[in-house]
Amino acid sequence: MQIVKRFFWLFIGLLLYQPLGVAHAEPSLEPFMPYLGNWEVDFSATESANEKLRFLYDVTLSDHRRRLSSGQNRLGDSAFQAVTDLRGLVNLGRLAEQITRTAVLDIHMVENTLVVERDDNFSLRCEVGASPDYVENIGYSQCKIQAQALVFELAMPGGLTIEHRLILSPGGDRLSIATTLAANGVSQQFSVSRVYQPFEPGSEGFACQYTLDKGRVCQLSGMPDE
Repeated sequence: MQIVKRFFWLFIGLLLYQPLGVAHAEPSLEPFMPYLGNWEVDFSATESANEKLRFLYDVTLSDHRRRLSSGQNRLGDSAFQAVTDLRGLVNLGRLAEQITRTAVLDIHMVENTLVVERDDNFSLRCEVGASPDYVENIGYSQCKIQAQALVFELAMPGGLTIEHRLILSPGGDRLSIATTLAANGVSQQFSVSRVYQPFEPGSEGFACQYTLDKGRVCQLSGMPDE
């Protein structure tokens, strides 16, 4: 769990610190406009990070058992390596759960910067017209439009990479965010997808917050806390 916390806070520190490159003159905002607005999670179409972790754990464990029992080991394979691999997968799953728990998005422009504000989480930022990458002493970050998707990528020290891929449905009524984590020494990438739908924010509705002891807690806006 300590490994997860270190990665999480280092990741947040990097995002708070970074400008993403040097802006070009007269950047085009058009490719980013369809993403703007308020979005809320569609739980019926959203993957569970915990369920995905159970599935990938079983697949990885079965694969290690098959190779070890059949003698078809890859170079360096051993029971010890299998345990290390599974532990690394669990760490990726726990980190993914923390950085994908967002239920509401507010996507807007601040001058030439696209800001993806996420409740209970850090914001994603992409400077429109900037150089597609920016290298600094604690990591490497990148944002780009790729294959009709808005992609945020981050490479961290120690071989951890995180990608957020935002994809709009053809009708523009659904926004999918596929988050993929990978790390050196872990044979499986960990991917989880959350789907969002547009909504108009108002004075009434549910307000939610995430707590370590109770998880996600929601109540009607304007009601006093217990």
